[in-house]
Amino acid sequence: MHSLPISWIDLLVICAILATTTSFGLYFTRRGGKNMETFFVSGRSLPWYIAGGSMIATSFAADTPLWVTNLVRQHGVHYIWQFWAPFLGSVMAAVYFSRKWRRMGFVTDVEFLETRYKGGFAKALRGWSGGFGAIVMCPLICGWVIKAMETISREALGLPEEYRLIVTASVVLLAVMICAFSGLFGVVYSDFLQLIFATVGTVILAILSVRAVGGLDVLVDRLGSLDQWPGNSLNILPSVGSGPGQMSVWNAIGFFGILWLGIATSGGHQAQRLLASRDSRHASCAQLMHSCLYFAVMAWPWILVALCSLLLLPELTGRDQAAAYPRMIILLMPDGLRGLLIAALLAAFISTISTLFNWGSSYLMNDIYRRFIQPQASEKSYVVMARVLTVFIGIAGAAISLVAENIQQLLTIAYVLSAGSVITTILRWLWWRLNRYGDFASLVAGWVFAPSLLFLKLFDRPMAWFLNLPEGVAFSSDPNLLGARMLFMITAVTATAVIVSLLTPPEDEEVLKKFVLRARPFAFGWRPVIRRLDVTYEEIEDFPRTILSWAIGVVAVFSLLFGIGQFLLGSSLLGALCLVVFLGGIFWTVIRLQQDYARELEIMSRASGFERHADKETEPAVHRL
Repeated sequence: MHSLPISWIDLLVICAILATTTSFGLYFTRRGGKNMETFFVSGRSLPWYIAGGSMIATSFAADTPLWVTNLVRQHGVHYIWQFWAPFLGSVMAAVYFSRKWRRMGFVTDVEFLETRYKGGFAKALRGWSGGFGAIVMCPLICGWVIKAMETISREALGLPEEYRLIVTASVVLLAVMICAFSGLFGVVYSDFLQLIFATVGTVILAILSVRAVGGLDVLVDRLGSLDQWPGNSLNILPSVGSGPGQMSVWNAIGFFGILWLGIATSGGHQAQRLLASRDSRHASCAQLMHSCLYFAVMAWPWILVALCSLLLLPELTGRDQAAAYPRMIILLMPDGLRGLLIAALLAAFISTISTLFNWGSSYLMNDIYRRFIQPQASEKSYVVMARVLTVFIGIAGAAISLVAENIQQLLTIAYVLSAGSVITTILRWLWWRLNRYGDFASLVAGWVFAPSLLFLKLFDRPMAWFLNLPEGVAFSSDPNLLGARMLFMITAVTATAVIVSLLTPPEDEEVLKKFVLRARPFAFGWRPVIRRLDVTYEEIEDFPRTILSWAIGVVAVFSLLFGIGQFLLGSSLLGALCLVVFLGGIFWTVIRLQQDYARELEIMSRASGFERHADKETEPAVHRL
């Protein structure tokens, strides 16, 4: 017999919280199963705080505190910019791309491809993108998250190996039930409840951790004396260089120059929340909520626990450092509260995994089954098939977690591929001349260059010469050259897309006109199309205004992030000043978003009025009498 490090009170709390969140999600079964729109985009009825809370809960995966803890223990607080840097893109999504997605009104983001392009290549792009997302990316990420769940069951629950699979499978089953029965409705509303539990639990652990070391002042003093730890200066700002624990110049380019661009366009499950929002104003505010709370606030309790663990669990080294977070739960949390935080981590796992299940099945259902296999079936039959496909995604993710020893290696090619397509994805919105041939060629190029770079290592020698790398440093695998690999992929894939687009005919003029009037992109990249429109084109968001809104939002979120850090580890006066800047910046940003939404309503109302007038003018005379 094995004894558990948790009490029966903890087990009761865990069971009660999981039962509550599951019941809360299943409550929406009838509402979510009406048709495809209710199942996958919640009938486009989500208020901003529910959509934004769901984004945060989904991003707060069970493995995220473990990852942050590992980075802090190995390198210091400044190394968390791997986690923080994407806030630049999240703010851009809030002030620009979030409204674009909601305005388009799709069920999935890859549906965009057949609106932007026309013909067989457009169908192939949509089918491939949906299939790759559902059958490859989604199960891989599911497997990664399930692996993290195994760490929690081992370290926090103290389960013997023979019980871990049962517990993990049971929690996965709860997530499948929520998704399969109630669709996105159940996912997002249970997400909101799970976010509350997770936030309360992590904050309590952070408070107890600080108390255990004697308070914040003692924590700062003792950490400053750890000469062997690269982060003993407690610097919050990114440290770029070649020293221990520093971010390499290439990785700084990758994180601050490339990574956030992919976040800015808000594809995948982020787009699903935006598409499900009540209107474009709610979509923008949901994304802004995610930018502020997830990036600037959520990490600080994890960071405090990681810092305290350096003093309370100094014996952990190497790979075991990620286990410091669940071990701190066992070490410091009393009965009942321990169960609360373990349940919070389990709820975070359910939140992430249920989102992945619903997102993957939306691709299979909307972009494969309904588009190519059964385009004329009833809504009820679509919902039934969606539930079946949700179960399929769940089984696929669980199977990958069982057979894969190192899921990070499996994800590497997917992430490098994603980095390569960042500029092409943005050009779809901003440049009229990108066509289906160029986009398809960039897809093929990504699949040629990524395996050649990562696995065949064909570019190691030429890039070692080009970058003058020291002997023994491999371009394809060195962790300090991640940004260089991202830049290589972006250059190769984007050049392919642009060159092929310019060498082939542009898209059909009518397709481009319909797209530009529906999406309302920046005028500077669409002037040849705009000149041929039969109506006056009005930008809803012009480029200078958008850049200014983005800059204000970036300053606001950074001030919140840095201000909290100063309150905890530095100067309270500087922290207070930063929070004042945050309040002013976020208020200004919200005002500008409201103004943009009012302009959108005005412009789209005029456009709709013109369309109705044009339709009336073309009716037969007998119909007008």
